Amino acid sequence: MRRFWDPVVRPVLEAVGARHVIEIGAGDGRHTQRLARWCRRHRGRLDAIDPFPDFDVAALEAGDSRHLRVHVARSLDVLAGLLPADVVLIDGDHNWYTVYHELTTLFGEGPSLAADAPIVICHDVGWPYGRRDLYYDPASIPEDFRQPWRRGGLSPVEPGFAAIGLNAMLCHAEREGGERNGVRTAITDALRGREDEVRTVWIDVIFGLGLLVPRARLAAHPGLGEWLDRLELPPAWRTIAGIVEQERVQGMIAVQRMAALAGEPARVPAGPRPFTTAIPPPLLRTMQHGTMTSRYKGRAMLLDPFDMANYLVLLGALAPGTVFEIGVYEGGRSVWLADMMAALGLAPNVIAIDLVPPAALADPRIRCLKGDARDLGSVLDEGSLAALPRPFLVIEDSAHDAETCSAVLDFFDRHLRPGEYVVVEDGLAAAALSSTDAETPPAAAAQAIAAFLARRADAYTIDATYCDRFGYNATSNPNGWLRRR
Repeated sequence: MRRFWDPVVRPVLEAVGARHVIEIGAGDGRHTQRLARWCRRHRGRLDAIDPFPDFDVAALEAGDSRHLRVHVARSLDVLAGLLPADVVLIDGDHNWYTVYHELTTLFGEGPSLAADAPIVICHDVGWPYGRRDLYYDPASIPEDFRQPWRRGGLSPVEPGFAAIGLNAMLCHAEREGGERNGVRTAITDALRGREDEVRTVWIDVIFGLGLLVPRARLAAHPGLGEWLDRLELPPAWRTIAGIVEQERVQGMIAVQRMAALAGEPARVPAGPRPFTTAIPPPLLRTMQHGTMTSRYKGRAMLLDPFDMANYLVLLGALAPGTVFEIGVYEGGRSVWLADMMAALGLAPNVIAIDLVPPAALADPRIRCLKGDARDLGSVLDEGSLAALPRPFLVIEDSAHDAETCSAVLDFFDRHLRPGEYVVVEDGLAAAALSSTDAETPPAAAAQAIAAFLARRADAYTIDATYCDRFGYNATSNPNGWLRRR
């Protein structure tokens, strides 16, 4: 309703000099505040009705206590006791039963309109709720007046429910159309037999707005009729407005489709992160088979597709000056790392350390060193480390036993600076690749990570950006992407 404040609601209030306004459906209170300010300036009174207002009622009433009262109740329980009113805005429970009985309370149930019937401005008279019930609380609607319903998304091209549609979390009539179904239908039924006593104006945008203006109000305020004449669109423009509204709705649904394509973030267990993975063991075993056969430029690479993507993102985000590979095998990943750094506009500088360095790896971007992961100080002295370009990215992929992994972590712990990374590979293997459902101890690398973090949790954080990008620990390195704080 608030989008109609300047073009519709405020002009109506001013045209009739409203002294008493009722708002049914206050929502988050933004439109209520506008109405309250208007009533304060014009010495009027506002009664707002909402069973579940999404704002601080006491605070809002305190600011306008003489001009505003919020009734935390259902409209049909309090509306009759608040009448008469000059203008009533209906934007509450968008179903036939509620709106029909609100209107008969306002207009009367006899053959003629009540003498003091107010002007009614009713939202959601177009799609989707013009011809389809919405129930915020289905139990509050008598069973005889309640359509078969369920939760589901709505689309203008589907009379039932759509796989991707609007308001999928809300309770809707299962089908659009038919008797006693929807806001517009409720208006038609409430005015049946006395249509000539009310001038109706339909605005077919932003889910539709209906103005129901008793002829007695028009006679009392001639300027109001002239203003309504200007508000009504010629037939051609009404058609154009309908097309624009359809495009707007389809755009909203398209946004939801894009959100669905974007997926949802990983569900992370509460408390300490376990060394488990969201990847089912059968899938993980077939992925491992593909990983073990992967090669790059003729050399074994042994990098799964999730971690290939993770490393590529990390290279771009960190822009490392030096990458250390502890454990190299044939050097396929070393060459890939150098190529990716070059592709990202970085100066490739890979230091590859292994007890048996790969043969015939003559690449000036890669320095292959023979060394023991348990004694890295013998090949990486303080002076040489200090001279290397920063930041550092360390990949520990050597013997995969707890003692070796711990030695690598402890060595680089003395040299890493805030924001730099150490990635511990293959912490998933023992448990997740097991062919049985029995619990197995965590892999040795995972045990080393857990012990290291128990000592140095104040200095390192597990970066979920990489651990959980494709699902909780959907990586060969569960809890193994560590960033120095």
